[in-house]
Amino acid sequence: MRSVLSVALIFALGCGAGAPIRSVKVGYAEREFADAERRSWKADQPWPLPAAIWYPARSQAKEARFTIGPPGAPFLDRGWVARDAAISTEAKRLPLVLLSHGTGGERSDLSWLAEPLVEAGYLVAAVTHHGNSIQHDDLTVQGFFLFWERAREMSVLLDHLLEDPDFGSRIDRGRIGVAGFSLGGNTTTLLAGARLDTQAYYSRCQQPDARASSCRPPPESPFTVADLEALVERDERTRASIASADRDWRDSRVRAAYAIAPAVLEALDRGSIERIEIPVRVVVGDRDTLAPVALNARPFSEALPRSRLLVLPGVDHYTFIGECGWAGRLLLGEICEERAEVSRRDTLDRVSRDAVAFFDESLRYEGRATAEGD
Repeated sequence: MRSVLSVALIFALGCGAGAPIRSVKVGYAEREFADAERRSWKADQPWPLPAAIWYPARSQAKEARFTIGPPGAPFLDRGWVARDAAISTEAKRLPLVLLSHGTGGERSDLSWLAEPLVEAGYLVAAVTHHGNSIQHDDLTVQGFFLFWERAREMSVLLDHLLEDPDFGSRIDRGRIGVAGFSLGGNTTTLLAGARLDTQAYYSRCQQPDARASSCRPPPESPFTVADLEALVERDERTRASIASADRDWRDSRVRAAYAIAPAVLEALDRGSIERIEIPVRVVVGDRDTLAPVALNARPFSEALPRSRLLVLPGVDHYTFIGECGWAGRLLLGEICEERAEVSRRDTLDRVSRDAVAFFDESLRYEGRATAEGD
């Protein structure tokens, strides 16, 4: 009986909150873009690029709760948006921030960051990375292991956005930033100018003292290293992708990068990090065991003088997934685990404020208040 009452209470608390009171309504639209120059990993069709766009909507727009999961049983809470609302007439030329999700995620994962950015005067767009989305049931060995392909997806997403009939003319092409979580954080560094050294990285992972947390597939991966090795033996496109991994993925249109709990930064060439010319901000929790600070964020920040590092006490990796619905808190375990001493909502709000301040400084106004202190 107690468990039934607990579920009822959680449901009531999760559904009781109304739409936020804010001066800017947040519009949300989806696009089914594609990379016509590449074929999908799964079929003979163009490479899919499902995208999401957040934007300032007109004041009369009606926002509704956005959740992931079955009706009435939300696993993940994506905030409040006005779907397909008309864009604000005041939105003339706005800076743009591109978002890259973590392993197994999808285009709306960083909605907790997108909404505050829109309120602050930005357009925001994200893509579901092909072959790397559990929620979209799009799972391939290549999508989980050939993570450098994400950088090209982000660049092609930007190409499409700049030509989009609704949003292209609203984008200030001189003020474009990128942010990403976990493996998406790695993607931001590649777009900023870092380059991979895959041979050195894989050689380290073969050593007896290799750190398992950085060399094994992430918990979300349904595939193993043996699956990759088998694919390499039989698939020419996979071999070609691996041969291209260490190329320069820099997109010169990107002027600032914000990496949240970035993963697999050990695979980056240190010399390329030192040559990054744009501002980079790195944020991570000190309880992160999937992308530990000592192996990822700190060595990267130390190698790049223009990088600033913020370490959040008591925060772990999955905090940055966003808020969970009542069904997620009951069923998704570690992903939705809440620590009594650290509020997930407060953490996300703090990082959102920091990101807005960082992009304001880097893309918009010289001399404006800087991001939160180290």
